[in-house]
Amino acid sequence: AVAAASLRLAVAAAAVRIAVAAASLRITVAATSFHLALSATSLAFALAAASLGLAVAATSFRLALTAAFLRLAVAAASLRITVAATSFHLALSATSLAFALAAASLGLAVAATSFRLALTAAFLRLAVAA
Repeated sequence: AVAAASLRLAVAAAAVRIAVAAASLRITVAATSFHLALSATSLAFALAAASLGLAVAATSFRLALTAAFLRLAVAAASLRITVAATSFHLALSATSLAFALAAASLGLAVAATSFRLALTAAFLRLAVAA
C-alpha cells in the first residue's frame, strides 16, 4: 500500500512536472511569437519611415529642380528683354543717324543752291553792268 501510494505520488509529481514544462513551453512560444510580431512591426515602421524619407527627399528634389527651372526661365526672359532693349536702342541710334545724315544732305543741297543762286546773281550783275 505504501509502495502504491509512493507510486501514485511519483506519477502525480511527474504529471505536475509535465504540466509545468508544457505551460513553460507555451509561455516561451507565446513570448517568442510576441517578440517576432514586435520585430515585424518595428521593421514595418522602419520601412514606412524610410519610404516616407525617400518620398520627402524626392519631393524636395522636385521642388529644387522646379525652382532651378524657374530661375532659368526668369534669366532667359531677362536676357530677351535686354536683347530687345538693345535692339530698340540700336534701331533708334540708326534712325537718329539717318535723320542726321538726311539733315546734313539737305543742308548741303540748300548751301549748293544758295551758292548757285549767288553765282547766278553775280553773273546777272556783271551782265547788267556790261
